[in-house]
Amino acid sequence: MTKINLQLEPNESGHLVYYPGHFLKGTVAMTLDSVKKFRGFHVTIYGEARAHWTETRSRTTGTGDNRRTENYTVNFEGKEVYLNSRTYLFGQRGGPTFEIQPGVHRYEFACQLPERLAYTAELRHGSIRYHVEAVLDIPWSFDKETKIPFTVVRYDDLNFFPELRIPLKYEEIKTFCCLFCKSGPFIMTVAMPYTGLAVGQTVNITIDYVNKSDVNVLHTRLKLKRTISYTSHTPEHKTRTDTEKMAEKMTQGVKGGDTNAIESSLDIPQTMMCSNGRYCQVVSISYAVEIEAVVDGCSTNPKIIFPVEIGSVPITFDNQFTQPQVPIGQISMPQMPFEQPSMPAAPIIHPSAPVPDEYINDLPPTFEEAMNMPKPESTPFMQPQPSQSGNFGWNIGAPSAPVNEKQ
Repeated sequence: MTKINLQLEPNESGHLVYYPGHFLKGTVAMTLDSVKKFRGFHVTIYGEARAHWTETRSRTTGTGDNRRTENYTVNFEGKEVYLNSRTYLFGQRGGPTFEIQPGVHRYEFACQLPERLAYTAELRHGSIRYHVEAVLDIPWSFDKETKIPFTVVRYDDLNFFPELRIPLKYEEIKTFCCLFCKSGPFIMTVAMPYTGLAVGQTVNITIDYVNKSDVNVLHTRLKLKRTISYTSHTPEHKTRTDTEKMAEKMTQGVKGGDTNAIESSLDIPQTMMCSNGRYCQVVSISYAVEIEAVVDGCSTNPKIIFPVEIGSVPITFDNQFTQPQVPIGQISMPQMPFEQPSMPAAPIIHPSAPVPDEYINDLPPTFEEAMNMPKPESTPFMQPQPSQSGNFGWNIGAPSAPVNEKQ
């Protein structure tokens, strides 16, 4: 009998929720009732964004009386891998087999998550998911594996993006026509103090009307819209967008031949996903504030659209600010896309033998090394330590029992 028990260390709230740059720690135990032979035992931390949708198209075949039109379905798929880090607890891929003694063999591991990870999301035509997988490589048989999903959340401070502090001011000039007659100009000017908005925040919006036409503006509609863009790579590069209204507010308008200066505001909902376009291209979430002048009659309503970015920490205009450090245990839990498996806590068995050099010399590069990225800075509460092989990112404990190599 061979059993694998994989456990992740939860945060202070007892959930498997982690921030980019923090450490993901856990233990994996292998229980054997007799001497077994294995080629290797490895742990993989994996994360990806995936988009998928279908479209119905038509095509015509044949000629003359044999001409036929038929419908067929096209599957569009996109994929973007953020994290694919693997380390061998013992052995190597395609290497020799090892004879493992009976008992419980427990390994402790820790891996620092990259800084630029998109947060976990489950959407209509796509998802962003992460998991840890332990695989036991059994020669001449099916591998034994177990998998645990975990959630990544971001706590983006909008003060780190200077372009979001710049105030914007747009102007729309329009004339209304009726047959061969043209009205005087209608001028609509909208200003926002910044374009970086935080969840739960109220943003001020200034609207100035100079209406030299004879068309009345019944009211002004303010909207916050979310656009989710799904990008496919196969069978062709294509983007599908879904847009929905997240918040709406009505305010006053202006009569024909009159002017009006309006000071209004729009509340950003407390429970909504933040923008992720800086970290994800396959499943991208963006926002925009739309100001629409609803006019009388059948004329087209003038609109002004401000692209905005939604984050966690609102913009401050003090000379100095510090990035808040939020303990993981204090975050508000999103709806978990997976059911957390329950596993009994097992006592830690201390290693009884050191790890042979051949087990630790073949560790793969970390995510940052593989992507030629600079090493991430240390998190405030934990200093990363290099493993015995000098491979930054992974820390692997020693096995709890000696092993014998068989050629």
